[in-house]
Amino acid sequence: MRKTTLIVLTLLTVLTGCMNESTNKNAQKKKNEENSQLYTADNVYQWLHESNLLEGKKEPLPDSVQEHDQFVSGYSIGDIDIIEYETAEGTEHLKDPPIALVHENIVLMFLGQMSQKDSFQAVLEAKKSLDGLYRGYFNSAEQQSFVRQFRDEAFNGFKETATHFYKLKDSLKSDTFTRFMYQKEVTWNGTLAQTFPDFLGVYAGDSYNGENWLNIETNSTEMLPYTFVVETQNLEGETLDLNLERGDSIMVKGQIHKQGSLDKETHWGLENGVVIK
Repeated sequence: MRKTTLIVLTLLTVLTGCMNESTNKNAQKKKNEENSQLYTADNVYQWLHESNLLEGKKEPLPDSVQEHDQFVSGYSIGDIDIIEYETAEGTEHLKDPPIALVHENIVLMFLGQMSQKDSFQAVLEAKKSLDGLYRGYFNSAEQQSFVRQFRDEAFNGFKETATHFYKLKDSLKSDTFTRFMYQKEVTWNGTLAQTFPDFLGVYAGDSYNGENWLNIETNSTEMLPYTFVVETQNLEGETLDLNLERGDSIMVKGQIHKQGSLDKETHWGLENGVVIK
């Protein structure tokens, strides 16, 4: 009987501990959820960032802003300032300027693009990120996502860049290339297909079977969308001494000047090319 009582007490202790742990976890989860709904600079930044409404890195706000007696925290991100005050009273001096959006104890200062003020307002009222939003100088959230990754060098070289570019809607491709990719310097790598006096042919597709440039242009045109031609900086007619052979890996740096196409089976192009390795 005594042994049975001890076993029961032990089980009750274990169960009580589990229940307390579960209760604590639920309480912490609820507290975290409540904190994520507060109007803080960090929360507002997260909501706006996840809604594709911010462009740029966090920077400190000017000292003149931080000197306000109710200032709590804030950031400058590109052309948007996020300012958190202790209470709504702290925002009174910014309610009239047309470049400011005031919501409770939060102020958004627009230093440039204001055409989407309603989108910012909607996010603040929702207290969460919203789908389908994007900055005014992009044509869609899809385009903004691609440009952000391209600009931040998040793509792993040429092949991944081209693959994601080809996934864009046809109506976005030319505009994306012209406004956000043309003349941008990149470092791309691939397989050397052929060396000419003043340009290189580099293939970065899935498989390479020794095709030279003539083969690719005539018989294996499906390779062209994943091929880029590099106009090198050596003098025309001068042999480029690479110490490399067809089929070797190569890395080059240059400025994008030609858009490739998956549908039309055309290659990409770089100018002012420099061989890195």
